[in-house]
Amino acid sequence: MALAIEKDYAYLESSDRWRSLRAPWRKKALAAKTPAQLAAAFEGALSELHDDNVFLSGDGLPVARRVPSETDVWAAWSGERAMITAVRASSVADVAGLHPGQQVVSVQGVAVDRVVREKVAGRGGDGARDWALRHALAGPRAGSYVLGVRDEGGPLKVLEVTRAPESNNGAPILARKVGEGRDIAYLRLKNTLADEGLVMHFDAALAQMKDARAVILDLRSTEGGGSEDVVRSILGRFVAAESPWQVRESRGKRSEPDRVTPRGTPFTGPLVVLVDRWTAGEGEALAAGLDAVANATLIGTSMAGLRGRAREVMLPNSGWRLRFPAERVRHVNGTPRESLRPDIEVDLVHPSGGPGDPILYQALKLLEKK
Repeated sequence: MALAIEKDYAYLESSDRWRSLRAPWRKKALAAKTPAQLAAAFEGALSELHDDNVFLSGDGLPVARRVPSETDVWAAWSGERAMITAVRASSVADVAGLHPGQQVVSVQGVAVDRVVREKVAGRGGDGARDWALRHALAGPRAGSYVLGVRDEGGPLKVLEVTRAPESNNGAPILARKVGEGRDIAYLRLKNTLADEGLVMHFDAALAQMKDARAVILDLRSTEGGGSEDVVRSILGRFVAAESPWQVRESRGKRSEPDRVTPRGTPFTGPLVVLVDRWTAGEGEALAAGLDAVANATLIGTSMAGLRGRAREVMLPNSGWRLRFPAERVRHVNGTPRESLRPDIEVDLVHPSGGPGDPILYQALKLLEKK
């Protein structure tokens, strides 16, 4: 595992530093007597990278919840205050009463700054503290956990978040007409970018909406990874000629552009893409690609910021799989994909437009003008 990271991890700053960071975890791995102890040592070493696109998977592996694919709360430090900036709509965190703008005071009765300090152990800067905060708020894989939060100027509230069984039932894509004239196609992908069958459903939805003057593509539920083949297939419905859609770069190698070819009759009208912190991995790739090849307008918040194009390797003996970014990925304009921001940013703490979905509201407001 350690050698795979040292050899191919696209964001490794220094081999010597990586060896130093993993040294205490290597001792724990060598002393492990159970698979659980070995997994804890491996995950401890990987956590030193503070990269949510690096993780282990496999049968029987006692892993923590992944960010953002298995979490409902996004938070960041504002000075010395841990602030919630986004909560998934209708999630268990939403139901419990968490919302953007709240300050997190404690996790399971322990001061949040202490929890984060213990996770990063003084290593890394603000990015590492934000990473540790989001992992602290992820909660356990099952059961409930308690957060102490405070609204601006309000008293301390203790909220219990109870995990419920997750369901993946339902169609892979939601399609309907919206707007005052019901002439705008709204397509919402439901965390299905890994499903090759999505392409068929997407084509059917576009055909159903063929008379729409504009399309809103909602990628706010694409947190669970995906297939680059599916991404290219969707991109192909929005280009009239072969076009570069992203640029990849491995350590020590030249940049290489990826190109997409047209597929079917392209949609060439106004295109708006909705994004938020749960637009992750291939969801981010699709959003950035549509920005590059279809002049899409991105509306929402910053995305998950998962870095690079991932590779998966099988670890010997354990049968576990290690996933990590082996190539950096950039927008065709040179911007690192993880740094891409929406054209229209929506403040979820102080949203405009009244009750309802503030991101969708901004999309409809924009398209009604066109």
